[in-house]
Amino acid sequence: MPIKVVPFANALTGATALFYIVLWGLWFTAPRAFNFVYNSQFGGADVSSLYPPSMSSGALVATLSVVIVTAWVFGALWALLYNRLAR
Repeated sequence: MPIKVVPFANALTGATALFYIVLWGLWFTAPRAFNFVYNSQFGGADVSSLYPPSMSSGALVATLSVVIVTAWVFGALWALLYNRLAR
């Protein structure tokens, strides 16, 4: 059964944006917890030092915009590829 491309891309985009917003909020409210979660994505390696120490709100919104567009395009391509290969 083929995947509907737009709903799949929208769902992936929503989940990705929500994850970004949760991490963003965690960064401001609980920096130690943020470092733990961020480092956990990389097998516990200390990569939090690679994250910029501060970002302007404009940079955060611009990054969220890029994340949203990239996730939607990736989700659409993923669904199209799945539909093509699942025949």
